[in-house]
Order: sequence, then structure tokens, then C-alpha cells
Amino acid sequence: MPRSAAGTRDRFGSVLPAVASKTVEDVLFPGIDVRVEGVSDSSGILMVEAVSTARPGRCPDCRKQARCVHSTYQRTLDERPLGSRRVVVGLRVRRYFCDRKSCSRTTFVEQVPGLSARYRRSSTGLAGWLRSIAIELGGRPAARLCRRLLLTAGRTRLLRLLTVKDPA
Repeated sequence: MPRSAAGTRDRFGSVLPAVASKTVEDVLFPGIDVRVEGVSDSSGILMVEAVSTARPGRCPDCRKQARCVHSTYQRTLDERPLGSRRVVVGLRVRRYFCDRKSCSRTTFVEQVPGLSARYRRSSTGLAGWLRSIAIELGGRPAARLCRRLLLTAGRTRLLRLLTVKDPA
């Protein structure tokens, strides 16, 4: 039974405006507290400049919430590819002072939940993908699949993800 143009518009009319009104943050970082400041595309690499908008972080040792910002700096994180483009996130994060006198840590860097983790150069989403690939395929076959998927990961990195307690 053929549908009329009006029937199609009625059926999809309420969905299409919602999709068109999505922001870059909603598409690339759903539910993550970041603001995208710029996107550039050069030679197949999509460079996304983002800033953390989360509340001040907590000290990893004493768990006290920070009040004073020490400085900011930019981290570079590999992210899951978008289509045929590799995605790299330049994430500007804040370094805080720990105000508690009894705490041995004087400064610490905020982590953006769902995007970054301490000492990692890839996003938590990408680390989850790589860990799943490593579990299913192991060393060299997993590395070959990663090359085909435009993911930067060698066999030793993939195998290390299996032995690390928190790979994100």
C-alpha cells in the first residue's frame, strides 16, 4: 500500500527536528560534561577541541572537593573513529590544589567521567572497545582488526588491557 507524502511527514515530522537540533556535544560526547570549542578536519583526522565543564574534582587520596584551581593544561586523547575519520580530542582540564593539610597530595588533575582516566591517552570509550577486541581475538589478530578499524593499538597494548585491573 503506497504512503502519501503527508503520511510520511506525519510519521517522521516529530523525529527529524529533534535530530537536527542536536549539538556537537550531544553527538560526540553524550552525557559527558564537556563543551566543544572547535572541530577541524585535516588529512582524515578529526581534531575536537573540548573543555571540561564538570564541577570541581575531588582529591583522589582524601576525596575532599577542590576549591582552588592551580592551572589548566591540554590533554590529547584518542577517541573512537567517526565514520572513516580518526578522532583526536584535545581536552583542556584543570589542575587543583588539595586544601586538606593532612593530605600528602598537593595538587591533582580533574578526570572527566566517561571520557578520561588517569595516565591514559585514549578515552574510556575507546579503551572499552580495545578491551573487547582483545578479549575476543587476542594479540596479532586483534591488532590486524584494529588497523582495519583505524584504531591505534598494537598487540602488546591489547594484551596489556587484559591484565590491567582498570583499563579505562
